[in-house]
Amino acid sequence: MPFAKEFFAQLHDNFQTALAEGNIVTCLLIQSLIIETFAIAAYNIYIPVADDFARKITEGVVKDEYLHLNFGEEWLKANFETAKAELETANRANLPLVWKMLNEVEDDAAVLGMEKDALVEDFMITYGEALSNIGFSSREVMRLSAQGLAAA
Repeated sequence: MPFAKEFFAQLHDNFQTALAEGNIVTCLLIQSLIIETFAIAAYNIYIPVADDFARKITEGVVKDEYLHLNFGEEWLKANFETAKAELETANRANLPLVWKMLNEVEDDAAVLGMEKDALVEDFMITYGEALSNIGFSSREVMRLSAQGLAAA
């Protein structure tokens, strides 16, 4: 638990600030898009290297993560026109934190047989699909994704 608190501290702080300011769109981007896609990527890369017991549990957990992601996607899609500018701002502020987090766990992930490049790839695919699902064009998804990489 102490590791998780420290690991997610910056995203948590950004979420709490956004919540206090009434920026629900930013909260949804952090929780429903960034954190859920981060978890989905980690679980997707872990499942092939997990033992049978862990694989069964993880497969169930990843289904829940997709439900959480879908909740945020649907709300943001329904409110896309009014949410778009805030989403872009929140993406620019929060996506670079994912790369920092991935760098922090690279060695631990490698011990489990999970390659950082595979985690990054799966995260970017899932995150890009979520952005596309809520209304961003392919060009906009690439620009938003690059913001995270450029700041990392």
